[in-house]
Amino acid sequence: MGGQRSDGGPATERSDWRPCSESADVCAPRVRVVGGIGEVEAECWNALAGADDFYMSHEWLASIERDRVARARYVLALAGDRLIGALPIYRLLYEGGTFYQNQRFRTLLGIEGDHLVAGSRLCNRGGVLLADDLRADVGEQTVRVLLQAALAVAEGEGLHGIVLPYLPAAQVQRIRRAAWVVAARDDAEAIVSGASVGVDAYVERLPKKRRYYARQERDRYAKAGWRSGVEPLAGCVPEVARLVSEVNRRHGDTVPDFLLRRIFRWEARAVGPRAVVLTCRDERGALVACAVDFVWRDMLYLHAVGLDHERLRDSFEYFNLMIYRAIEYASEHGLDRLHLGLVTRAKTLRGAVANPLWTAAVLCGTAGRAPGVRFVDGSADTGM
Repeated sequence: MGGQRSDGGPATERSDWRPCSESADVCAPRVRVVGGIGEVEAECWNALAGADDFYMSHEWLASIERDRVARARYVLALAGDRLIGALPIYRLLYEGGTFYQNQRFRTLLGIEGDHLVAGSRLCNRGGVLLADDLRADVGEQTVRVLLQAALAVAEGEGLHGIVLPYLPAAQVQRIRRAAWVVAARDDAEAIVSGASVGVDAYVERLPKKRRYYARQERDRYAKAGWRSGVEPLAGCVPEVARLVSEVNRRHGDTVPDFLLRRIFRWEARAVGPRAVVLTCRDERGALVACAVDFVWRDMLYLHAVGLDHERLRDSFEYFNLMIYRAIEYASEHGLDRLHLGLVTRAKTLRGAVANPLWTAAVLCGTAGRAPGVRFVDGSADTGM
């Protein structure tokens, strides 16, 4: 390995990667920090990403890397030349949304100062990527060197540490075994399982009262006269951006259409055929409602919903696109689960299960402390 990477350090040359299937059983992984996800082969990176890790996939990270409000780098752990662990880190230059702002992390965790964001961005699931064939002690050491390298970057930039938002319980356990962590219960993700049975069978297994309402919602949609379809994101970006922008404005987000168009174009290029749009068009072919989804492993990830509220027909377009038609698509394409983003009561009433998420911080100056965790406000008792 030689040359220079994009952020000034030694590069990991793509031609030097060994096959991703090669076993790893070493106790001292080497660490590299690279400045672009393109410096890592997608196949090797994605070999670390499980079925629940789309938002840490090579494709997703490539799409958000083009967002210049944050500087991305990637901490890599290597056994020989094989990638066995990875952690994306971001220096936020500006963050319009509240979910990833340092002030929110300070309030949630009771910490001070600014921090690198680690794991992922512009989503609601993150963590540390790790090869699944490592011995337990090697896995812990790999996570430890990744976190230490990320802390060194943070300290070198005058920051107070790293924050890992939206961690499922398994990721909190992974990190706490390798470092001293401050963590707090943050939110929950909504997961629908068993979508492969098809929408009719899915509705039949809902509780009796919810089954009645689900049938009504599907029947109203079917009778509304909509033209339903599945389209590639690349082919309908302007229409999708306009409708998603309208929904966002109703929720207090003022991102203009032209920025959303740019973001969706980046996603369409980076994610490619994994990005699909469930569409609802009127008799003239105008897009009235849509759901942008990503296909990853056995799961369909809901990314955004767009609605033209003035042209809806009171036919439960939102729930049909988000859940019922998504289940139809999943069943037809061999998928079994839906990831519906952060949980709401409306989602759980229609069969989604809430999986708790935590946000955690690893602070500079704690390297000498034994691994462990301090949960804020007793949040360990709420789903860990």
